[in-house]
Amino acid sequence: MKLFTNDREAVFVRRPNRFLIIARDGEEELPCHCPNPGRLIEFALPGTRLILERRRFDKPRSGSAPKTGWTAAGLYYRNAVVPLFSSRANQAAEKLILKNLIPGLREITPEYTIGSSRFDFLCTGEGGSRHLVEVKACSLIEYGTAMFPDAPSGRARKHLEELADLSERGFRCHVLFVIVHSRPRVFIPNLHTDPLFAAALSRLAGKVEVHGALLRCDPAGEAVLAAKSVPVDLSHGELAERDCGNYLILGELREGEAPASGFRPGWYVYAGSAPQDLSRRVNRYLRRGRRGGQDGLENLIRKGGGVLKSFPIFSYRDLSRELWAALEALGGEGVPGFALPEAPHRSRLHYFSHPPLADRNFVDTLLRFRHREGLQRPGQEFYEENEPRKTRRDAKKRKTE
Repeated sequence: MKLFTNDREAVFVRRPNRFLIIARDGEEELPCHCPNPGRLIEFALPGTRLILERRRFDKPRSGSAPKTGWTAAGLYYRNAVVPLFSSRANQAAEKLILKNLIPGLREITPEYTIGSSRFDFLCTGEGGSRHLVEVKACSLIEYGTAMFPDAPSGRARKHLEELADLSERGFRCHVLFVIVHSRPRVFIPNLHTDPLFAAALSRLAGKVEVHGALLRCDPAGEAVLAAKSVPVDLSHGELAERDCGNYLILGELREGEAPASGFRPGWYVYAGSAPQDLSRRVNRYLRRGRRGGQDGLENLIRKGGGVLKSFPIFSYRDLSRELWAALEALGGEGVPGFALPEAPHRSRLHYFSHPPLADRNFVDTLLRFRHREGLQRPGQEFYEENEPRKTRRDAKKRKTE
């Protein structure tokens, strides 16, 4: 089926807000609508090749021309095409997936309303069974693990709770994650970005059936069903409930606004840990007007006119030492005065002269800790998504010798 039309290609320049992407084709800058509200940090990097679809309006809206003439319909990422239209996942589900999901499917009713709630599909199956289906598009796939959501989604959690209630009123209820690229081994709810959703999905799985399916799309926008079913792992819901792990806090001190305390203009990344109350610890840094704590990082950044961003990493063990070493390997300079007594040669705060989120290596490191290191239980091994099977067998053999 057709997910989009490839009318033009360009490269990513910047994303001023979640609905707008600035692209460039040659010398021309092109403002583009972004149809995916997720954070997309793995894609939103300078030079990423975009597929643009011309925006088409049958009727003028309020007599004014559209603000952007293009939509960023897709992009190229690691030898795959990633469609960005999260809303068109419903069309793909209806045409390619539901017939495999619902036994004896006889009828599909899109956008079915019950009371004040609307669900993506009501499907009638064999024996007149009624199935409510919510569809979620998933584009975050790293290290063989697909995750949803890419940004906190109270709406998605509300849908889960409503489906769980309706399961007791004669409906079979489903949530379908449409994974749109790569070859994931497993799908899990994204506890790093939305632990409340992850905990709810795990807790309600007995009432709501959880499915994953994989699409593959080509540069022309044609999509096919690549896998009817992708394994779903809800076991990390316990970790989401425990609310523990590590975190990165990123802030910028701007030129001419750095406080007279020896800190240079640039970007600073703080790596910390929280054996409990991780979400509260991270949110504490983001609240304005908070009094300075022991490290005073948030005050340092605020006084310099900068903005803080947080990246929780839920984990089964303390990853602080690995994070500090990784930041050094990325070129971060340890800032004196931020070391721990047990690790005096390591700093919790690192300085970067360039924006870390514009650096592919930094983004990959963050995703590695979220998709692999943080989820690794004692005695468990992870393999790269594209690691040859022979390499995997050899690693297992060495472990047993």
